[in-house]
Amino acid sequence: MPPALSSSNPGLILEEPLIRTPYELLRRSHRSAQRQVEKDFTAISSALNALIKSYGGKTSEENRDTVVSKLDQAGERVRGLKRKLDDLQPQLEQPSPLRSRLTYLDNLSNPNKPADPKASDAPGDSTLDRYIIDHLLRSGRIKSADTLAAKQGLDDLVDVRLFSELARIESALVDRQSVTEALAWCGENRGTLKKTQNTLEFTLRLQEFIELCRRRDTVGAIAYSRKHLSTWASTHLVEIQQGMTLLAFGERTGVGAYRRMYDRARWMSVRDRFRKTFLDLYALPSQSLLALSLSAGLSALRLPSCVTHHSEKAPTTSPHIPLLPAAPPLHNLEDVLLLSPHSSFVPHLTAPIGGDPSTPATDLHTHPEAQVGNIDCPTCGPDVKVLAAEVPMSHHVNSTIVCRISGAVMDSDNEPLAFPNGYVYSAKVGPRMTA
Repeated sequence: MPPALSSSNPGLILEEPLIRTPYELLRRSHRSAQRQVEKDFTAISSALNALIKSYGGKTSEENRDTVVSKLDQAGERVRGLKRKLDDLQPQLEQPSPLRSRLTYLDNLSNPNKPADPKASDAPGDSTLDRYIIDHLLRSGRIKSADTLAAKQGLDDLVDVRLFSELARIESALVDRQSVTEALAWCGENRGTLKKTQNTLEFTLRLQEFIELCRRRDTVGAIAYSRKHLSTWASTHLVEIQQGMTLLAFGERTGVGAYRRMYDRARWMSVRDRFRKTFLDLYALPSQSLLALSLSAGLSALRLPSCVTHHSEKAPTTSPHIPLLPAAPPLHNLEDVLLLSPHSSFVPHLTAPIGGDPSTPATDLHTHPEAQVGNIDCPTCGPDVKVLAAEVPMSHHVNSTIVCRISGAVMDSDNEPLAFPNGYVYSAKVGPRMTA
């Protein structure tokens, strides 16, 4: 059994939408074409059966002309059916987006595989570009994303057309406050929405009914409710009753429940509901891949030691994990080691943020209440720590002890040694300390 993709390349965990989205599009297209083919085939069979029955063995000139005319109609329909079947056949010279993405993931999961000489870009080089394009698409910057995708040759690896459709419908909902485009989309995907028991169409119908009540078109609102809202009475009777009450209350009513229904901010809620349904239907995550990968990376790096350590006198409103102050140094041991011409030690891994780790004036031993950060940790940086504050800390089952002097990890080959001053150093620095 071949190993899972996540075991060879953990980054592929975020690539699930890259395959699922074109697969869902292909599956829906196949089902739609299948229904159309079955409909045409049934119509052709019915026409031929009717033609055989009407012929009845008669050979008159008039009957012969009628038979020829019906045969021509059936033949034209058969030729149309053949064209539809030909369109469903895969074309090797123009691979589908799903085939292109499968090839891309295969190259990404096998970095040692010989590169295809026909490929224009290396797979690893386009990952960040794809994440940026996905973020631009979700932000509504369709033209910028399309330009970047065309420049980098990533048209088959991003969903520009899909998000363009989303942006068009969202613009109609928010800017023009029209549900026509959204209802048309629901009609195209009514089977899937019904299968998942999604009630987006009812939300859109109710909002259109509210707009009729806002314009005080009472007759039109009643007719609309009978035609479009009555079918939802078995599942949304309470919402329908509340909406019908708007016929008696205008937009300036003082009743809070009905005033909230007239609020223009409901269009933003409708837009958010449509976006969530749209993304779920095409197996797309609610956040951009750039945000997901950044959150995963920061969460894996963030530790309790990355939390800013404030002095007890400094007021703070955010919770923090207190750090124990370090014990006073013994005979300035580290200063002597770091300044020794025969030593090749790495500077301290832990140091006050913004200061020189080897400077006595800013050393943690001299100022135990200084802000502590790891100079090798990205989440301790002044810019990234703002983003890292919003993600959870990583969970480590086993702690890793790092020597403060050499920067080496202490394990069974480099055992930790406790000194009388309360510090722990690695065994490999012992000979250097005694030299």
